[in-house]
Amino acid sequence: MGRSAARALVLACLLGAAPAGCGQKSSQPAPERKDAGLDRTGPVRTAPIELQAVPLGLSEVAGFAWRKRAGQPPFRIARKAESREDWVAAVAACREALAADPGHLEASWLLAAALGKLGKVDEVLEPLRLAVAGDFGKWGLASLELPALQGFLATPIGEAWRRRVEQDRSTFLLELGRSTIVNADGDLFAFDLESARWLRVTRTSGAVISGLAIPGARKIAYVARQAVKGKRILAVGVVDLGRGRTTRAVDLGTAGPLTIAFSQTKPEGFWIGAGGPKLQWRALEDDHKLVPVPAKTARPSGPRLEIASTSSRLQALPVPTVTADWDDHGLASAIRIGSSNRVVSAPSPGLIDGNTAAWSPGKSHLAFVAQLDETCLPGAVSSAAYIADAATGKLQEIERATGGLAIEWLTDRKLVVAGDRGVTIIDLDGAEPRTLVGATNLVVPRKRPRCSEEPVEEPPLGEELDINEATVGVEPTDAGVVEPP
Repeated sequence: MGRSAARALVLACLLGAAPAGCGQKSSQPAPERKDAGLDRTGPVRTAPIELQAVPLGLSEVAGFAWRKRAGQPPFRIARKAESREDWVAAVAACREALAADPGHLEASWLLAAALGKLGKVDEVLEPLRLAVAGDFGKWGLASLELPALQGFLATPIGEAWRRRVEQDRSTFLLELGRSTIVNADGDLFAFDLESARWLRVTRTSGAVISGLAIPGARKIAYVARQAVKGKRILAVGVVDLGRGRTTRAVDLGTAGPLTIAFSQTKPEGFWIGAGGPKLQWRALEDDHKLVPVPAKTARPSGPRLEIASTSSRLQALPVPTVTADWDDHGLASAIRIGSSNRVVSAPSPGLIDGNTAAWSPGKSHLAFVAQLDETCLPGAVSSAAYIADAATGKLQEIERATGGLAIEWLTDRKLVVAGDRGVTIIDLDGAEPRTLVGATNLVVPRKRPRCSEEPVEEPPLGEELDINEATVGVEPTDAGVVEPP
């Protein structure tokens, strides 16, 4: 028996097909065939191969940082081999990368593609499954369209893979829908509390500075700060959680300032406003194009994100069923909750920031950030997060911080807070706070005192990327056959 045939036999045994030769022995004698004298000439039907589901995403957000680990140098060699279509060398270098770092998902993807190019379809499944399970959003559907994998997809195992991807897509969308989205090292990730797994949402090499989330539309506009020929340029992309799709960020050709809003009416979707003193609005369409909005069209109502050269602020007033004497900065010493007519105030000298106020899904609690100090002295505790009971007005302090706070509801009884300690899930029922290790911020920027700007983390101009990449803040494309459709 040849090597390829033996490998196929072993794989079939592992998948449960149990063909003859798997080494299985029966303790029962074969039953007597009552149709032994009949002439049956039809084809023998066997049950289709089915691949078992594996968990999607990774158990730690740090697992996605393979470009900083030991497998990256040989992977660069594999990329160069790929560029000259030397698939034998690409396979060897990818195997070396995975030996140094078994979690290098890009090496797994390239290895699967290179094996497909060499016609070694019986070796494709293992690296392909590792890559796709780790980053389904990038490679799940791409694995069904990549030309290099068509020979594999034509095999019985390839057909089983196609069914597996279709089933995993439903799981992926379900997990995205119930996850909280956080920023970790300048990219957005979805953390699924139920499975305790991380799903990668954006791929910008750490350039995401903030974003505007629209829960009802299940969409997020993320803002990335790129470096092109030594200049800082803003770019905007869209995460569609309902479809499990993330668009690459569109270069806006400006370092700011700009404003992002969301329109429920035509032209529907995210609007980008730039220029001044009067903003010129453009709509970001699904086909990745920016289209000018008709003149004199009113700015969309609802929250908007304002980006300056070094700052990012969310403007979200008014707050439903909440009234207050807001000043020009959206601050008030007290607020009134309309459903109960209760008056809530932060402990003196705190001022409630109306742009941070957020209702729990059931409208039973209101969370907000209060400014405690406006001097901006080094180390000053400048803000605190509170929860107010809508029925009684009772106030509960959640967290204080020197570097600003951001808050977001997960459920009626769970709140996620980004502060000095990173990102923490708070349970109102008394469970211990849960820190999301590796997460640094939420999508929305942290709220800091008005005397300071909300600084954004800049990707270094000299950040090293793969294969002559000229733009910092854009993940290098998977060159050649590896670029997902």
